[in-house]
Amino acid sequence: MNLFRRVVPSQFCHNRRYLATTSCRADPAYVDLTNAPSTYDNSATVYPGFLTEDEGQALVKEVSRRMKRKRFEDGHWDSVISKYREIELITPDEENNRLIGDALDDESTIHPDFAQTILRTRHVLRSYVPHQNAAVTWLPCHAIDLSKDGRLDAHVDSIKFSGGIVAGISLLSDSIMRLRPAKGEWTDETTAEELDGHVDLYLPKLSLYCLHAMSRFNYSHELLPSDTVYQLHGKDVRVPRGRRLSIIFRDKR
Repeated sequence: MNLFRRVVPSQFCHNRRYLATTSCRADPAYVDLTNAPSTYDNSATVYPGFLTEDEGQALVKEVSRRMKRKRFEDGHWDSVISKYREIELITPDEENNRLIGDALDDESTIHPDFAQTILRTRHVLRSYVPHQNAAVTWLPCHAIDLSKDGRLDAHVDSIKFSGGIVAGISLLSDSIMRLRPAKGEWTDETTAEELDGHVDLYLPKLSLYCLHAMSRFNYSHELLPSDTVYQLHGKDVRVPRGRRLSIIFRDKR
């Protein structure tokens, strides 16, 4: 029995300030469980078409403006990512030390387009945060620009500062993310059966994914090479990956 699966009501996607945005519904077809371990809890979610083209362009424009003097780096200290550049995407609210998650209903506040998209996304992601009845404090978003030849290898995000979810908006390019059981690093015991298998997520541009519960803590995530094939609605889809921009969301521990 799956004790962790959540259903996100449509009203989480449609705060009255955001009625001009696309409809957002999680689509299970974008999470391939064919090779999932029997113990997996269905804790990865993908919302295809989460952003409109205008929302995506506003994010790309803002990130490009802030990154214009940054060069692509060959590698990271933990050897997980290569040929990338990264910035914190701080919103005006964060610059003023406000709690983003609880500012959604303040209709007297006017936000730049990119910040409105971040607010809307956090409003949706609140439902996945453990102890969601309490106020949610968000870490500043990170924008990661991965070159066409870049690599993101299997890893589990640190739990030192971030909390119960890792989520991301995908821009510029489609990709496939693979989740694999993480051996013993975040769990006391891992059986051989639990180490077998994987879960694939198809992440088209303008989509949102969210990893929580086992997908957050017990599984590593990585990007598969360009031209990997994903089966969507019974058809093979070859997914070429070009330059990829992602906006990463994390709640504070």
